[in-house]
Amino acid sequence: MAREVARIFQPLLGRAAAWQARRMMRGFHRSLHRFREVQERTLLEKVARNADSDVGRRFGFASVRSTDDFRRAVPLTTYDDYEASIDEVRRGRPQAVFGPGQTLHMFAMTSGTTRRPKYVPVTDAFLGEYRRGWTTWGIQAYLDHPAAFQGHVLQLVSAMDDEQAPCGLPCGAISGLTARMQSRAVRNVCVVPPEAADIRHTPTKYYVALLLALRQRTLVIASANPSTLLGLARTLGDRADELLTDLHGGTLSPSLDLPTPARDAVTRRLRADPARSRELSRAAADRGRLLPRDAWHLPFIACWKAGTLGLYLREFPRYFGDAPVRDVGLIASEGRMTIPLGDEGTAGVLDVESQFFEFLPARDGQRTGTETLLPHELEPGREYFLVMTNSAGLYRYDIGDVVCVTGFAGQSPLVEFLSKGAHYSSLTGEKLSEHQVVDAINDALAETGSRLSSYCLAPRWSDHAPYYVLLIEEPEAGGPAAASRFGGAVDRLLRSRNIEYNAKRSSGRLAALRVKVVPAGMWSEFDERTITERRRGIEQYKHKFLVGDVAFERDFPTLAEYGPEAPGPPGSA
Repeated sequence: MAREVARIFQPLLGRAAAWQARRMMRGFHRSLHRFREVQERTLLEKVARNADSDVGRRFGFASVRSTDDFRRAVPLTTYDDYEASIDEVRRGRPQAVFGPGQTLHMFAMTSGTTRRPKYVPVTDAFLGEYRRGWTTWGIQAYLDHPAAFQGHVLQLVSAMDDEQAPCGLPCGAISGLTARMQSRAVRNVCVVPPEAADIRHTPTKYYVALLLALRQRTLVIASANPSTLLGLARTLGDRADELLTDLHGGTLSPSLDLPTPARDAVTRRLRADPARSRELSRAAADRGRLLPRDAWHLPFIACWKAGTLGLYLREFPRYFGDAPVRDVGLIASEGRMTIPLGDEGTAGVLDVESQFFEFLPARDGQRTGTETLLPHELEPGREYFLVMTNSAGLYRYDIGDVVCVTGFAGQSPLVEFLSKGAHYSSLTGEKLSEHQVVDAINDALAETGSRLSSYCLAPRWSDHAPYYVLLIEEPEAGGPAAASRFGGAVDRLLRSRNIEYNAKRSSGRLAALRVKVVPAGMWSEFDERTITERRRGIEQYKHKFLVGDVAFERDFPTLAEYGPEAPGPPGSA
C-alpha cells in the first residue's frame, strides 16, 4: 500500500519541488544582474560581523564603509598571515578572529603549502553560505535534468573528525558536517547515511554505497573527484557477485570492517530485493560485467572536470554511457567560488552572495600585477589569480587558483579553473605544492645519503591510477636499489606532508611515485632552452622542481625507471 501511495504522489512532489526550485533560481539570477551591489553588501556584512575582533581591530573594520575602504585597509594575504590568529581560535579564543555571537562548529582541513595543513574555521555564517552555494548548484542541475527529481543521490562524504582541536572541536571535512545536518527529506533522498562518512577504508566505503544504491533505478552520482566515480564503477564490476548476493538477501557481509555506528545505520537501510538482484544479474550476464550505465538510469553525474582532472572523463562513457556530466564548480575548504549553470565546459558564475571576489592579472601561471581588479573589470580570455574574502576570517585571501574568464552572465564573469598556480600540481585533488616537494626531497637526501644537483617531479597519467614521476639525471640516480629506495622515501615523506596526497595514495586513486632516470646534462639543456624561448634573463628564471602538466615528462628520454619495490625496464609503468 505504501509503495502505491508513493508511486501516485512522487510525481506531484517532484513538480512542487521543481516550482520552488525555479522560484529560488529566479532570485539568484536577479543577483547576477545586480552583481556589484550584492558584492558590496556581502563584503560589508562580513566586515561588520567581525569588527569587534583582534583581526577586525588590526585592519580597522569599524571604519570600513565601502569596497574601496576595505581594499585600502586590508593588504593581500595568504594563510600564513592568519595562521597565528586561527591557532588562537583552535585553542579556544574565538575573539582572535570573530566578533561576538558567532557559533563555531569545526575546522575544515586542507593541505597547506608547507608541512602543516590549513585549518579553516567553520562558523554559522560560513556554513550557511557553503550550503546555500551547493543548493543553488543543485537546483540548477535538477531543473536542467528533471528526471533527477524522481531519483535518489549517491554521494560519498569524508569524516569531519580526523583530528580534534585543543578547544575540543573536530577538524576534518566540512562535507561530513553538512551530511550530519541533513534534513529528514534530504536523508531520504541520499542513499548513503551520514554515519558512513566514518568508514575510513575506501574499498569498503565504495561497497557499502553501491549496495545501498542498487535498490534504486534512477540515480544521480556525485563526487568532487572523478577518480572516486571511476572507483565506484570499477568496484561495481569487480564485486558484482558479492553485491548482488547481499542485495538479494538484504544482508551486509560481516567480513566488512565498519565502525559500529556506521554498520548500524547501513543495516537499518538494507532491504531484501530478490527481484532487483535477478534483474541486475541478467544485465551483468548480457554485458559480461555490471556497469553503472546498466544498473541505473543516470539523469546526470557530477564531478570536477577542469584542469588535469578532465583526463578522467575519457573513461566515463565506458562506465556511465551518455549520461551528462555537470562540473560541481570551483570549490575548496575555504568556500565555493563558482556555480556552473550548464553541462558544457567547466566555467561558472561567481557565488555572488557568499564570497567577495577580487582578481590579480596573470599570464602562464605567473602574476603580472599587484593591484587587484573587481569582477566587472575582468576581460574574457584573460588569466587571473583569484582573491577571496569569506566568512571564515580570511580577507583578501590569495587562494592560489589560476582562472580564465570565458564570458559574462549578467554582471558576473564566467570563470573557469586552470590550475593551482605555477607551483602546484593536482591530478586528483591532492594539491601538491613545490614547497612540499622540495622539503620532502631534502629530507630524503639526508635520510638516504644521496646527492642531487637538480630534479623535477611531474605527474603521469594512467587509466588505472595516475602517479608522479621524479626525473633524476643518470649519474645521480645510483643503481636500481638506490633509486628505488630514494623514490620510496620521497613518496613516504610526501604522504607525511600533504594530507590529501596521503588520502589519495591510501585509497588507490594515486599510485606510488616512480623514479625516471634521464641522460646527464638534460636539466641544464632544458633550462637554457626555456630561458631562450621565454626571452627572459637568467636572473629571472627559476628552475621548476614541480610541474602540473602530464605531458611534461614525455619530452625527456628514459634511460631507466624504478618503482618503490623493484626496477622495471625503460618506460615501464
